[in-house]
Amino acid sequence: MAAYDRTTTNAITAPTVIGTTAAPALSATTRDSLGKWLTAGAVTSGAMAATYFAFSAFVMPMLGRKDDAGFVDSMQRINVVIENPVFFAAFFGAMLAPAVAWWKLRKRGGDRTLLKWTAAAFALYTAGVLTTSGINVPLNEMLASKGDANPSGVRADFETTWNVWNGVRAVLSTAAFVCAVKAVRLHRRVTAFRRAGQ
Repeated sequence: MAAYDRTTTNAITAPTVIGTTAAPALSATTRDSLGKWLTAGAVTSGAMAATYFAFSAFVMPMLGRKDDAGFVDSMQRINVVIENPVFFAAFFGAMLAPAVAWWKLRKRGGDRTLLKWTAAAFALYTAGVLTTSGINVPLNEMLASKGDANPSGVRADFETTWNVWNGVRAVLSTAAFVCAVKAVRLHRRVTAFRRAGQ
């Protein structure tokens, strides 16, 4: 009877979260560190999603009204100005933060559902980075090197393709942001249940 009571009590008081899988409890220090990395991933991926959306919704339609020389000159100037520490911190931080969080979860045996959402945020944003480095950046470089000599020809090769793939990376970054926010919320729920069970 005593053994039954202990088993029943443990089953009731053990911290569980609906929609997550059982995992060993993380230390308070690890939980706090993990929460910071997850939050950083959500903030930076959200910032990048907003940047790409702004280009699709406002910047490129405005530049589209310019003549060829004006379009090329404006886009060249934007490409120079946007390469600054704040942009690069968000651009690379949105990939680094979920990667570090995933590594910490994997190393410490964290919640597997949280691990999956974190991995999804990393994978989706990384796909956007590959799109940027493989398509948008080479187009920017072409614009910088050939735009002044042949603005109409370069614009024809640049504008539509760049806009389409900017839209793709905007969608990927937005999806990464959604996954990162989900991971943050799930981490807070798991942490609250862990603390309640202590």
